[in-house]
Amino acid sequence: MAATISEIAAEANVSSALVSRVLNNKPGVSPENRAKIQAVIDKHNYIPSAIARSLVNQKTSTIGIVMETLTNAFFFDFIDGVQRKAEDLGYSVFFCNGNNELDRVLDYVDYFSQGRADGIIAHYSRLENQFYESIKRVSNFVIVEGSVPGKVFNSVQVNNFEGAYRATKFLIDMGHKSILHFTGDMDFCCSVERMNGFLKAMNDHSLPVDNAVIYTDFLENIAYDKMKGLIAHNNIPDACFTGADKTAYGILRAMFEHGLSAPADMALIGYDGDVPDSRDIVFPKLTTMRQPFYELGQEAVRLVVRAIDNPDASPVTTVLNAELVRGETV
Repeated sequence: MAATISEIAAEANVSSALVSRVLNNKPGVSPENRAKIQAVIDKHNYIPSAIARSLVNQKTSTIGIVMETLTNAFFFDFIDGVQRKAEDLGYSVFFCNGNNELDRVLDYVDYFSQGRADGIIAHYSRLENQFYESIKRVSNFVIVEGSVPGKVFNSVQVNNFEGAYRATKFLIDMGHKSILHFTGDMDFCCSVERMNGFLKAMNDHSLPVDNAVIYTDFLENIAYDKMKGLIAHNNIPDACFTGADKTAYGILRAMFEHGLSAPADMALIGYDGDVPDSRDIVFPKLTTMRQPFYELGQEAVRLVVRAIDNPDASPVTTVLNAELVRGETV
C-alpha cells in the first residue's frame, strides 16, 4: 500500500504541513528538513494525488478546450497547436466536442467553470450572444475566431476582412472584372467579414457588386447547385472568390461535370486551407487563403495561461493574417 502524507510526516518526524510544502515546492522549509522529507518521499516512491495537489494549490494545471466539432480534419492543426503549447507550459488539455450544438457547447463551458480547469479556450465563431453570456462567467477564457460587438475579452482572431480583400484584389490585379463571391455560412462572423472584405475591394476598384454575392454555406452541395445554375444560364464570371474551400470544391465539381475548368474558364480562390468532401474527382490544387490554425492554437494557450498567471492583466486580442497560397486555379 502506498504511503500517505501523514505516514511520511511521522517517519521524517515533521508535520504533515511541512511535507505538503515540500511536495508543492513551497518556501518555509529548512534545507535540513527538506532533505530529510525528500529522502522519505523517494524511499516510498510517493506520488501525490493530482486532486490533492489541486486542493493545495487551488490549481488543476488543466485547460478545457471547447470546440464546435472535433471530427473535422479542418481543425487538426489547431488541436495540435493547442496541445503542444500547453505541454510546453506545463498544462494538460481536455478537449470537448460540441457537435455543432449550442446547448452542448454551453454545457461544457458550465462543466469546466466549476473548478475543473484553470481556464477555457473556446473555438466558437457563431453570431450568438448567448454563448458570450455563458462564458463571461468564467475567470480565465479565450475565444478563438469569435467576436461580440462592444465587448472586450481575450481572443485570437484571423483577419478575415483583410484576407478576403487581398484575395479579391489579387483577382482584380490579374485583370478580372466580373467577379462573384460565394459566401460561407452567414451565421458565422467569419463569413460576414469575408463578404465585407470582398465588397470593399470591389468598391475600391469601381467594379460592379449588384448580384455579385451568392449565399451558400461551408459545404459543397449548395455551391455546386448554384454554380450549375450559372452555367445553365451562361452567366459564368471571369473569377470567383469563395468564403470557404469546400464551397470552392462544389463550384469545381459543377464545372468539371460541364467540361469546364479553372482557371481556363473561370479563376477561383477559396478560403481556409481545407480539403474536399468529394473523393470521386481529382481536383486541381486550389488557390486559397490559408488560415494559420496551428498558430491560432498556440496563441490561444499563451493568452489563457497569461490570464491564469496574471488575473489583473488587461484582455488582449491577437489578430493573425491568412496566407495566400497559389495553386492551379488562378
